[in-house]
Amino acid sequence: MKKSCGLFRFVLRGVVLAGVAAMCHAGSAIDPDFGSKGIARLQLDGVEGHELRAGVVLALPDGKLLFGGSRNRFVEPPSPDPHMRAALARMNADGSPDDGFGSNPANPGIRVLPQIGYGAVQQIEAMQRFEDGSVVIAGSSFALGPSLAFVSKVDANGQFIPMSVTGDPIFALQQTGLHAVAIDAQGRIVVGGERSVGGLYRGFLARIGTDGMLDTTFGANHDGTIALVSPFPDGHCYVRTIAIDATGRLVAGGFCGDVAGTTQFSVARFDADGLPDGSFAGSGWRLFRMPGDTSISNEIEQMRLTPDGGIVLAAYHDESETTGNALMLKLRADGAEDPAFGDAATPGYRVLPRVADAQRSRPSALLRLDDGRLLAGVSYVTPQGAIREHYAAVRLLADGRLDENFGQGGLLELDPLPAAGNADLTAMAVQAGRPILAGSIHRTPTSSIMDIVAVRLQGDAPDDVVFADGFDRAAPSASVSTYDDLAEGFYDPPFHYDGVTYREVNDIAGVFPTGETFTPDIVGTTAVVERAVTFFPDYPGIGSAPNLLTFGPAYVNGDNFSIGPLARATMDLDDVADGVKMTLVYYQNGPWGGIELHLDAYRSGVLVGSDQLRIDDSNPGRDDMTTTAFEIGGVEFDQLKLYATWQGQPSAPRVMIDDLTLVRAHRGDRG
Repeated sequence: MKKSCGLFRFVLRGVVLAGVAAMCHAGSAIDPDFGSKGIARLQLDGVEGHELRAGVVLALPDGKLLFGGSRNRFVEPPSPDPHMRAALARMNADGSPDDGFGSNPANPGIRVLPQIGYGAVQQIEAMQRFEDGSVVIAGSSFALGPSLAFVSKVDANGQFIPMSVTGDPIFALQQTGLHAVAIDAQGRIVVGGERSVGGLYRGFLARIGTDGMLDTTFGANHDGTIALVSPFPDGHCYVRTIAIDATGRLVAGGFCGDVAGTTQFSVARFDADGLPDGSFAGSGWRLFRMPGDTSISNEIEQMRLTPDGGIVLAAYHDESETTGNALMLKLRADGAEDPAFGDAATPGYRVLPRVADAQRSRPSALLRLDDGRLLAGVSYVTPQGAIREHYAAVRLLADGRLDENFGQGGLLELDPLPAAGNADLTAMAVQAGRPILAGSIHRTPTSSIMDIVAVRLQGDAPDDVVFADGFDRAAPSASVSTYDDLAEGFYDPPFHYDGVTYREVNDIAGVFPTGETFTPDIVGTTAVVERAVTFFPDYPGIGSAPNLLTFGPAYVNGDNFSIGPLARATMDLDDVADGVKMTLVYYQNGPWGGIELHLDAYRSGVLVGSDQLRIDDSNPGRDDMTTTAFEIGGVEFDQLKLYATWQGQPSAPRVMIDDLTLVRAHRGDRG
């Protein structure tokens, strides 16, 4: 049995790991470096407005988060009628309000747009960013006035940009609602929604040219629009989500119903000219439901395209007016269900787990992560008097299986603000590889005032930091340093292993959050290959048995393991790489709380990429073991530096690493 050696030597017996694993898994979900312990909020002052809602969020290249939605203001005397205006809001990359963005200094980070149309409800429902940094917004104006849809462009400060040579900032469509927007390869704007014709709604698609006018080369009628007319007498059709594939084809998802209100899934595909694509479902349009299902409502809400030409859809089916479930489905490029996706009992479909006590759940947002996994945000309702509604998300593997490493069996339920009221997750984005879950929350259980609240996740809770260009461990150009073929013991730097030279190990003095200082001779300047047989059974899927790499001055041979101190270690690569991933095992809380771990990538001495985390300090009396991963992708580098700091000074938490995976950019080329 290995023994503890004070602050610089802690041993955790394998027999107690299972309970710690559960705590660490739950504790690693929220990224503490974002906002206040992972939670960021945008609030109105109660004068300019009272309700702030987010329907969509974009992660900008500089890391800032741009929200689109609405602001509602209560009027005196109290009136039940809404006074809702379209609004934009922006957070800095760290979750703080962007003071340089907004229309009122009393509400930093929030810009309320001028009145659009005459409806009492005006809201942004979709956004996309152009390469020049401008953003197209689309939404609807309705209620207590004529309904219309609007499309506009705004600059980086949220100010309107003229849509056309006439200078008009608003492109308006009467008797129309818009819920989706896309930008094609030529910079043309495509929108989707529904239009009322003779009292019946038709699915509606339109393309706006770069001149700000309807593109008359688009659609069978050469008027820039497409209509999806319900085949059922007196029925309705709606488009909720659109996407454009690499060949320019347009895919539209939504639903169509009959006069009784029974609806079916609707997916249509059109070529680049807006004509039906006959290679999809024979006619270019498919109406359907899950085989054997008798649900009254079957509606598609979100969509993502896959590299194999497939179409992943987030939808819901309601068995009655009060019960229903969110589900995911995948169609092949020809429009048929993909039998390799989902549940074996319902090939092509996966019914998503529901939050306890929820009556209905519906997908509110959808991300396809770079490794192919699917992350769906879920809105749900509970019976009156049941639990408060929280943020909920479900993660699937690429083949539609529930990701058991996410939340509880694939379902993650988060209560961002325990003292607040009901919450609704309505928008998601990926910021520097880390999912952002955003929505609106009632400020207190009894308050009608609502704030935008965003949560950033880290580690394996929803997603490890994923490469911008995807990550394939099995790629021919990837190599994995497992340390499993090395003998257990000390390795004095510099030492070379599997194309990497390890040097500058702990050769620096520093300080712990307790105020205790250390020197290199105390923390030890050697790397240690640790045989950790007792670790891996309790942490399945983390690293590869039997060895891990750690650091420090002490080591005892055997199957149990010790976590040694890391101040810094430099890794020089034999070959230039453009992707790295490594598993980390570390102590949080205790004397390590507040320390930051960093992984930096350099090319010819110039910093080109980084990843980092802040060790939790919520329980200063404990040493809880946690696992996560560091990843950097999309840049070329020839050197990595793994190090720790506390308040800008070097520090030395307990760390082990495994499965250092490098994607080689140019083998044998360090130029």
